[in-house]
Amino acid sequence: MSPKPQPSHAGYYLDPALYDAVYSDYTADIEPHVAAMRAADGPALEVCCGNGRLLIPTLEAGVACEGLDLEERMLADLGRKLGEKCLRATLHRADMRDFTLPMRYALIAIGFNSFLHNLTQDDQLKTLRCCRQHLESGGRLQLTAFQPSAEKLIQWSGRESLMKDVSWRGRRYRVHDRADDDRVEQVRRMTRRIEVLEGDRVVEERTLTFDLRYIFKPEMELLLRVAGFSRWEVKAAFESYTDPASAVLARAPREGDILLWTAWKD
Repeated sequence: MSPKPQPSHAGYYLDPALYDAVYSDYTADIEPHVAAMRAADGPALEVCCGNGRLLIPTLEAGVACEGLDLEERMLADLGRKLGEKCLRATLHRADMRDFTLPMRYALIAIGFNSFLHNLTQDDQLKTLRCCRQHLESGGRLQLTAFQPSAEKLIQWSGRESLMKDVSWRGRRYRVHDRADDDRVEQVRRMTRRIEVLEGDRVVEERTLTFDLRYIFKPEMELLLRVAGFSRWEVKAAFESYTDPASAVLARAPREGDILLWTAWKD
């Protein structure tokens, strides 16, 4: 049966320690994210900051930024990390679709496909409108999201594949993904099986699921317009989260790209 979009966010699908291990090789977006925060020229907020994969390098670079996330466990882990590193940041526990903060920001960023956890157009618009409301006049929203290719949708759908084999703090993590797509609703149900190995021996195995709703370029442009933005641009962000040398910010989007969207509040 095809997955159906749900109107609300369930609890996050990975605990903080496993998240750090599985995404330890995802580094290509860190330097561009830090650079954007540094260039904000005013208060900055990272929405869906999780346990700090992007926020901590930003703070370590001497750039002030606040963080917002719905998942309590991730924020608690982020607070622990900040304490260990003697870093400070204001953290907010809130839903990206519906938050109210006293500050207005020069930059709000939603990184790493997090916007795609909005599984309906209503949720997408709520998030965009809420972010726009919290921008200063002339401020900008920046979000990163993949745009799938038809070839990859067919290639990935319905069968499990080894996505990665990554080492982290003395253990290996083999990550197997299966994607089941509802191409009418544009919802991808991911089933992820993670094997934790010590040497060649599997010592733990976890299976979990999560949903994403992918967005094509013309649809995203319409969403931004309906949400109240009148000016935006989109570029190819980079070709791989795991290869910092793959940055291709100068070229126009192609099918299958990871896209960097920037929208201004005029």
